[in-house]
Amino acid sequence: MKELKKYNLLQVKEKLKRQKSINELNQLEADADKCQTINRELDRLLSENNALIEEIGVQSFVSNRRLMQKMFDQKEVISNRLEFLDREKLAVLAEVKKSTTKDEIVERKKSKIKKQAQDTLFKKQDESLCVFKRGQ
Repeated sequence: MKELKKYNLLQVKEKLKRQKSINELNQLEADADKCQTINRELDRLLSENNALIEEIGVQSFVSNRRLMQKMFDQKEVISNRLEFLDREKLAVLAEVKKSTTKDEIVERKKSKIKKQAQDTLFKKQDESLCVFKRGQ
């Protein structure tokens, strides 16, 4: 029975670990959604800025180009962040899968121990019954 309790504790531990990983995955998803929104907004701003064709002064032109360059830089940073988040999501999903597999293994071991305990109990009952019949 000590082994059974040990396996129950292992299952609880894996369940908590899996829940923590799922929460982390949800946070990564939320962060990725925010980055996607920012990326779309940068695309929109860049396309609007490129579509403007008007006669402007040199200083305005230089300012617009600097602004566009900064937006392109931010777009690159956001793209890198999205790649990183995708890799992190894959790692967390692998962790969840590993935890689920461990949980299944522990469940099989628990059922095996329960079956052995039942078999032992049946054998003891059979032996008790045989001893009782001999005594009569």
